[in-house]
Amino acid sequence: MNDLTKLVRTFILPEVYEVLKQIKPKFYGNEKYTTNIKEWLSPIANLEDFYVYPINGITEGLNWWAGNEKRGIYKDVGDYEWIDNTGEQIKYVSVPSSIDGNFKRIPSDVPVALDLAYVGSTKLFTCNDGATIGPNVEKVFYSLSKPFGLGAVRTGWYFTRERDIKLHNLHIGVNYYNYFAHQCAEEIIKNFPIDYVYNKLNAKQKIICDQFSISPSDSVWLGYSEDDRYEEFRRNNKIGRLCLANNLQGK
Repeated sequence: MNDLTKLVRTFILPEVYEVLKQIKPKFYGNEKYTTNIKEWLSPIANLEDFYVYPINGITEGLNWWAGNEKRGIYKDVGDYEWIDNTGEQIKYVSVPSSIDGNFKRIPSDVPVALDLAYVGSTKLFTCNDGATIGPNVEKVFYSLSKPFGLGAVRTGWYFTRERDIKLHNLHIGVNYYNYFAHQCAEEIIKNFPIDYVYNKLNAKQKIICDQFSISPSDSVWLGYSEDDRYEEFRRNNKIGRLCLANNLQGK
């Protein structure tokens, strides 16, 4: 059995790969951007009030937001390290948490930029126990990189309550976006429900976690522990987050 890893690099399930293999890439064209991502995410988060733009992975969306954000950004210790703390005016939050892969409540008393990177690798849940995402959540980021192993394809969506003039003109106005990534993303969400990966791998996740004496995270790709044996995996001063992908794949 392979070692656990700190880096989260997931893999594509065989049946997902078979769907992707059937795609004929569009090298030419000028097609209006449409997506079913809001409907697909609706069991977990109602994003109907948001504009949505295709992006090349969550990281591109985060870069675009952070590069244009005039307010100071802050986050919890151990949250996604790509985001820098620049102030105390808008909070970056990942749910499930990048710290340990577990569900957490979204703050309701501060402006929030919400990262849903691990959604699609958990059982069905609703953000904030079924409550509508509050008006304080201004930005939302999502991709299929973590749940479906499509990191190399760079699928992604950027949701914002206010129309982003530049992105709107570029992606919606002149239909300039990543057509191949979009094809892959839409085929996956058409063919697989949002909890598919979790249901496929959850039993094996629990077996692996038992073998290493760690706790299974809400994200099926992860386990966590406060044991000093896993100190090198700690995202903060307490919790070690461990990626199970090598073991789940069985190589």
